[in-house]
Amino acid sequence: MVVGTGLSIAEGVPGMGTLAAYLKAEMPKKLLTEPDSGWDAIVASLDAGDHLEAAMEKVTLKSTTVESIVSITTDLILEAEQSVFKRVLNGERQLPFTTFIKHLMRAGKQFHLITPNYDRLIEFATEAAEVGVNSRFTGYLHGHSDPRKAADAHREAYYAGKNAAFRPLRCLCVHKPHGSLDWFEVDGKLVRCPVNIGKAPLIITPGASKYRESFRWAFDEQRTSGNKAATNATRLMFIGYGFNDDHLEQYVCPGLKLTKPTLIIAKELTTNAMKIVENSKDSEVIVLTSVSATDYRTRIITSSGEELVVDDQLWNLEGFNKGVL
Repeated sequence: MVVGTGLSIAEGVPGMGTLAAYLKAEMPKKLLTEPDSGWDAIVASLDAGDHLEAAMEKVTLKSTTVESIVSITTDLILEAEQSVFKRVLNGERQLPFTTFIKHLMRAGKQFHLITPNYDRLIEFATEAAEVGVNSRFTGYLHGHSDPRKAADAHREAYYAGKNAAFRPLRCLCVHKPHGSLDWFEVDGKLVRCPVNIGKAPLIITPGASKYRESFRWAFDEQRTSGNKAATNATRLMFIGYGFNDDHLEQYVCPGLKLTKPTLIIAKELTTNAMKIVENSKDSEVIVLTSVSATDYRTRIITSSGEELVVDDQLWNLEGFNKGVL
């Protein structure tokens, strides 16, 4: 599975559009003491109609500007994420992904998920379903990256006759190649800590810096393991993903073409998403999307050229759970 910001936006976590507006409002305060003409160019691109990814890919920013973007982005997403956690823990809401993962685990013990999202709604929703999460870290309050030990934590020993053996426990393996709100650099090491320590986390923000920063040690293992999972997958599912990040797509769907049976569910289809469908006529690709921005019925599109409109809102995960599962 590849899960994009659409899943989080549905729960009130800001997406790229909201983030772009927030950055435009907050960044001038950060740049008073150290201006950056690169940021002015980004604002001009946004005002011309570019989305945040496209606008930031055109410019190389100062390191101090990138740090300010990370800080502002973190504050915005953390506040929204905490609000979701509170609603769930107070019994006011069950996340659709919790329902979905419970059903998915009937089909197998372990599945892989790649997400560029910084928030932890996927991990939170999975644990709420009483399913383990393999984040490739060990430890909780002062966790460290150790894929082997992390995998061992999701296996159990049993006896087959007189011989001891291991079998997998129910687990979702989550790969976060763009970092997470609970990743921090401490004394030159990557540490995972769920507590907000008032320090900027290790995340890759949109833009040209993504390609430079993504090859730092903190992200290497997550990127490599996610690429391997995508390559070995026999089927793919995209949830709330816009296909506007070639950093991920070069392995999942190189050339915006799919070669494996795939399901895509998203409220709106981006231009690249439509190209995916057009380029994948030799594969079984099914898309569930809304009819329009004001018509919330579901438009079902297949790579073979078939189209159908149904009344149910199958394009969002909550509707998908009710209408498909």
